[in-house]
Order: sequence, then C-alpha cells, then structure tokens
Amino acid sequence: MKTVITLTLSFIFSWTMYGQIPQTMTIDIWTNNNWQNFTKNYFTYDGNGYQNNSLAKIWDKVSSSWQDLNQINSTYNTNGTMQQSISQTWSSAISLWIDATRTTYTFTPGKNLQTMTNESWISNNWQNTLKLNLTYDGNGYEINQLQESWDIVSSSWKNIGQTNYTNNANGTIQQYISQTWDSPTSSWKNSERVTTTYTSGTSIQTETTETWISNNWQNSSKINLTYDGNGYRINMLIQTWDIFSSSWKNSNQFNYTNNSNGIIQQHIYQSWDNPSVSWVNLQRVTYSYNNSTGIYETNEIAYQFFPNPSNGILNLSLRNASETKIEITD
Repeated sequence: MKTVITLTLSFIFSWTMYGQIPQTMTIDIWTNNNWQNFTKNYFTYDGNGYQNNSLAKIWDKVSSSWQDLNQINSTYNTNGTMQQSISQTWSSAISLWIDATRTTYTFTPGKNLQTMTNESWISNNWQNTLKLNLTYDGNGYEINQLQESWDIVSSSWKNIGQTNYTNNANGTIQQYISQTWDSPTSSWKNSERVTTTYTSGTSIQTETTETWISNNWQNSSKINLTYDGNGYRINMLIQTWDIFSSSWKNSNQFNYTNNSNGIIQQHIYQSWDNPSVSWVNLQRVTYSYNNSTGIYETNEIAYQFFPNPSNGILNLSLRNASETKIEITD
C-alpha cells in the first residue's frame, strides 16, 4: 500500500555538496531475516549538472525486475535555482505517465527560496493546493515560514500554519516554534517547539522536540547525532519521552557507513525492540555516485518532522536547501 503525504516545509534538512552527484539510491527492507529489494531511484542531470529527472522504481517479485513507479521532472532558471518541478505516476494500465503535482518556485535576489506553490492535476487542469512563503532577516537568515492552503469557495489563500525561527549569530537555527491557524479565534496556536544544539563546529548535535499541551511545552522526541574523528556522521539516535519514567526511551536509529571522502555509502534504519532489548533492522539505503568530474561531495542530512505520528499531513521544513527533492514511501 502506498500512502500519499502532502509536504509543507518546517524542519531542518541540509545537503552539503562538493561536486560529486548522486546517481542511484537503492532501498531494501528487512524481511524474514534478509534484505529484500524495495525501491530504487535513478537521478539524471543536464549539461550544467542540475538534476532534471528523478525516477523511482519498485521491485516486482513476480517478474524479478524493477517497475516504474513515479518520477519528477525539473526545470531551472539560468542562475541554477529551480523554476518548476512536475511529479508524475506511472499507469501500467495505459502505459503512460500521469501528472500528479506541480511545484513552482520563486527566489530572493540572494537565491533564497521565497515562495513555493503546489498545484494538483485535477480534471485535466492544474489547481492550487498549498503555498509556502518564506521571510528572512537582514543577514539572510530565515525567520518565518507561512503555510497557506487554497480555498476554492473564496478563490484565495488561507492560513494553515507557520514556523518562527530564532537563529544563532552564525546563522544556525537555535530554536523554532511551529503554530497552526485557528479560524474561529483568528489567531495562531502553538503546536511544536524544537531546540537545536551543535558541536564546536556547525554540525547538529541534538534536536529536542516539545509539543504544546495544556498550555505548557512538554517533551516529545529527541535526536542525538554522533560523528567520527573526521566529522562524518555515523549515527542518529531518535528517542521519545516516556511520561511515566520521566526519561528518554530509544525509538529508532540510523547507522551510517561513509566512503573515505566522507560521502554516505549506506545507512541502515533500525527500530528499538523492548521485549528483546535490542535493535531490529527495518530498512537499508545504498547510494552510488557519478564521479566523472573527479570532485567529491559530502551529504549531511539531519531532520525532524511533525506531527509524529501523522494523520496524513506531514509538515516539513527545508532550510537553505532550495533544490532538495523529498520522496516518502511507507
């Protein structure tokens, strides 16, 4: 079963690149004590090195082959910022790609993402669905993300959520507070607060999430990141707050294997099993890269999303990652 999740922007997701570009990303799932093929992404680029297509395929056990699932086609402005992306799903019944969503981007003169407008393909027309508006301070640091949804009745954009950021002097996020719009009172209501700490550099060390309950901030989840001597990430531990013991309990973790140049070679996602008091494999992701330029790159991903668990709407924030693509598969 595949679940469609609507993405609006509101957490930390950074991808630092130094030249080498991802070529494939293969996801295996742990089944019957073995890793089994699940999905695979293929990335292609234009002459400028901009990613113009991301093709996702799913493993078909019957034919023992990869079958088309969905794809994203992107166009860019002359300065390299993304102009528009169109996602499509594959229809095996008619052997055609079917339009699903279209996203149009605008940027500030400094190439910071300014607006992101989502449309859905309905009745052979593109129709507005969601819009993100970003605001920056004088230093170019993001201070607000306003999320709006399209109201068909009034043919206008309506508030649904916002995220307010507090930044450190070096531009890293110190804390952000997410709020939802309450129409009856025409006011913003607190939803989530995330506080971030860093290593002596600018690498994220912890991210603590609190939820607004009974007019108080209460612990919800925590991310702890570990790095090796080279500063490459090797583990991301996710914990949840246990009210009864007033302590953090293990939930999930990612273990990273890096190439000698620091790029991610593979990561394994595990969940904590209380009965056996051990980690259980869930998913394995393996990356390959196109190193035709001989220049390498480092990918660093740190993230958190809300609400968790979700009822189908997953809020997500990209900070200074204007050309990042996200795909979620359950």
